Amino acid sequence: MKDFSNELIKIIHDKVKEFGPITFKDFMEMALYHEKYGYYSRSYIPIGKKGDFITSPHTHCLYGALHARQIEEFWNILDHKAFTVVEMGSGAGYLAKDILSYLSNREIFKSINYIIVEHKAETASCQQDLLKPFINKINWISRLSDLDSIKGCVISNELLDAFPVHLIQKEALDFKEIYLDFNEEDNLTEVLGNLSNPQLAEYVKALPSDLSEGYRTEANLAIRKWISELASIISKGFVVTIDYGHTRKEYFHPARNRGTLLAYMNHRVNEELYERPGEQDLTAHVNFSDLHRWGKEVGFSTLGYVPQWAFLGGLDFEETFRELSGGKFDPFSPELAAVKMLLLPQGMGESHKVLVQGKDVPSDLVLKGFSLKNAMKRL
Repeated sequence: MKDFSNELIKIIHDKVKEFGPITFKDFMEMALYHEKYGYYSRSYIPIGKKGDFITSPHTHCLYGALHARQIEEFWNILDHKAFTVVEMGSGAGYLAKDILSYLSNREIFKSINYIIVEHKAETASCQQDLLKPFINKINWISRLSDLDSIKGCVISNELLDAFPVHLIQKEALDFKEIYLDFNEEDNLTEVLGNLSNPQLAEYVKALPSDLSEGYRTEANLAIRKWISELASIISKGFVVTIDYGHTRKEYFHPARNRGTLLAYMNHRVNEELYERPGEQDLTAHVNFSDLHRWGKEVGFSTLGYVPQWAFLGGLDFEETFRELSGGKFDPFSPELAAVKMLLLPQGMGESHKVLVQGKDVPSDLVLKGFSLKNAMKRL
């Protein structure tokens, strides 16, 4: 028998031996969220220059300032009343810090109640250290269900791409699901099986009929549960989702026949999904058409969808950058290079998309973040 070096592999091995092959979704859930050995259960999540990956809030405080401008417009639309901002997947807390820093000298600040959803006490403690200047403005909760009805907005940055997904493959006339088993050498190996639940069976019925045999893709059914939960919490307001992703047509393009799943470790991307479970991040791009469709089912209207460069560019980008830099900046400075990373296609400008949904607000609102472009008809 193989000498397992990874504690999580031992746990997965024992589960498979006792209950049979597990779905890829169950594997991804354990790899990311196992209470002791999951990637996101560690006391330190390696985000930033010295970590496994970098997110927009780590790049420059301008990112949070521009989102603050969009939040301020939301507040204006809701008649300057008390306004709750709920942030999920806050990481180190930089986005909250930069949003609140920017708004601290503006009229909106007295109306804001900021809530961070964080189930890990250690992570919440680190966030509290970073956010000490705003500690009276922020409340921490461990799960969405702790919230009552709110008016305001929910914002998530690279949250949905870390939801565990079902991995499916077209076989002859129908789809099969990818399960994981152990071979004779006790290595993880993929096996095909029937779809594991009725919701997944319903989902595949709506997939394009012309996908080729062997076509592999993901189904992120957790997004449906998430947006439904938000609908029960938001009485009036907005949902801002920023993530890697595509529209339905792009997601199921014939050339994307191996899906979008990737692993991240030490700023290197790889497709070795089963190597070192719990020690590398696993992500799947978001199908924004699903989020749009499932949002409509529970009472949200989609107000806009664009690449990140267009959203940030529409929010008085140049004016805000000059404001933050005191009116002076060196065009060859590292600071400007960081800002370019937010906008340029080779950075995060094109890969990251922004979708804004509204509830109990006019469906024809023209938000500043979509003043340069609005591609929601492509959804």
